Amino acid sequence: MYRASASIHIHFAHHVRGHSGPCISLHGHTWKFEVVLEAKTLSAEGFVVDFDLVHSDVLVPAFNLLDHSLAIGQATWADTEKLLEPLGEVLVKSRQETLGHRGERQPGLEGELAGAANRYPGGIKIALFPFTPTSERLASWLLEVAAARFNDERVRVVTGRIFETLHPAETIAEYWA
Repeated sequence: MYRASASIHIHFAHHVRGHSGPCISLHGHTWKFEVVLEAKTLSAEGFVVDFDLVHSDVLVPAFNLLDHSLAIGQATWADTEKLLEPLGEVLVKSRQETLGHRGERQPGLEGELAGAANRYPGGIKIALFPFTPTSERLASWLLEVAAARFNDERVRVVTGRIFETLHPAETIAEYWA
């Protein structure tokens, strides 16, 4: 059995709705998203799956969705959408002081990715998920995104792995097919 994995680092914040501890507050991490694939035989080119395809079809879209965003779930969005609009306006308006204008809207994902999408209340970037974005749920979501693209008669996506913290010690959540 051959195994191959590909990963990407993404900087974003999240909110864990209803958390009993400090994760109730908005806070950020440098995350690593990793996909593990396996196959009994290699492609004609000698790959489980070409790493370039894993990056372009799974990891880069996840990066575009999440990079420098606030990741929240649908329930939190429903409670805060009207509050985030004026907050976003104030935060983005601060560019006027340094740039002399409001600047460009931060790039994001066009459309949806396995139920997740970007919103821009007042100009700030939100990554909206149909669930509260904990590491464990993001690992399951990542596997779903990769499996929709790569699972076939030869290749199986084995794991979605999320590294929430890399230093000083790693904290990792995994979801196995």
